[in-house]
Amino acid sequence: MPSQDLTSEQIIDRVGSSHAITGLAYPEAGLQPYYEWLVRSLHRLAEASAGDLRVWHDADDATSIWVAPGRCSIAGQPLSYAGGSHDLGVHNNDTALVWLEDNAGVAAVGVAAQSAGWPAGDHLKLAEAVLDAGEVTLITDRRFETLLKA
Repeated sequence: MPSQDLTSEQIIDRVGSSHAITGLAYPEAGLQPYYEWLVRSLHRLAEASAGDLRVWHDADDATSIWVAPGRCSIAGQPLSYAGGSHDLGVHNNDTALVWLEDNAGVAAVGVAAQSAGWPAGDHLKLAEAVLDAGEVTLITDRRFETLLKA
């Protein structure tokens, strides 16, 4: 369903509240400083737009990543992934490749060292995670590379 502009009455009704799904605040007129509100709002939008199967640092473990829940199709098989944490500690001081694969109709996260490369079979690239000195230091999103693959 396409997004629709809010009417003046709907805007007035939302002032001082937050969007139920994204958590974005509807600021009051004259809110100062607007800059902080704007940056927070843009940050929330960026986080929300990252969406399904996003990979980011697991706050509970320096060598772990979290893969967000999501849905996809691999080789025509629709799959759902519930989300979960994955320890990449064995790839310390290296780059780990992270992907989603179909394991007998169940979505499963696969991980390998960059030197091993991506799997030859059907998969959905998720990310590359760099580990240095016992912690994940950089995560590069690779989801769109698979989506745009010819």
